[in-house]
Amino acid sequence: MTPECWFCGRTAHHRGHDRAIGFHKNVDTGLTRWVVVIRTRWQSDVVLVPRCARCHTGHMIEQLALVLAIAAVIAYAASGQLDHLLVITSGEKSGAAIWAAVALLPAAAWIAIRQAWLPFGRLAPRRLRYARQHPDVVRHREEGWRFRPGPFPYWGFPEGTVPLPPSHRIGGVVLTVLAAASFVATIVIYFRGSSELAGGFLAATAGLGFLATKVNPEA
Repeated sequence: MTPECWFCGRTAHHRGHDRAIGFHKNVDTGLTRWVVVIRTRWQSDVVLVPRCARCHTGHMIEQLALVLAIAAVIAYAASGQLDHLLVITSGEKSGAAIWAAVALLPAAAWIAIRQAWLPFGRLAPRRLRYARQHPDVVRHREEGWRFRPGPFPYWGFPEGTVPLPPSHRIGGVVLTVLAAASFVATIVIYFRGSSELAGGFLAATAGLGFLATKVNPEA
């Protein structure tokens, strides 16, 4: 029987769109026999919350909007406009206020997307955190399981436990390459003396890396 999407009730045709939530418990940390490294053992489990392709795309759009909103605020502060607005340094305050409004536009768009206020058919009617109300997730929490596939820093899903659509595998690779390129650009620009621009590229690196882990949960 084909499951229904937990977020909108439509038929979830491909399990690769499911929201994967990892759990772990019974963490045991100790030294190896020859006291060379610290060994950590734990139990892990994965719950796949049914999700259709539309809700999957909508959640990715929401996450992208959040990254852009954070990057816009960081770029605004790094550009020095915030200092002009707060009269910390001399500069045109009216222009800084206009750029502040522009920098807050991505945040307003993220809020509208998150609340499903926009009449765009690709958005998910319920937020991604709604997956935590799924009966299987609630049952795991009542049984003492903790969120994440493993304790820090072992947060990756075990190989083969999360099905992925082929298109999202490609997307994860592309975002990872872009994040690496942005990180290299950050270092080059910083040593050339443009620290403000380097801060913007560093924010872009963090955003691209975050999206890569969401597109490809096995990364």
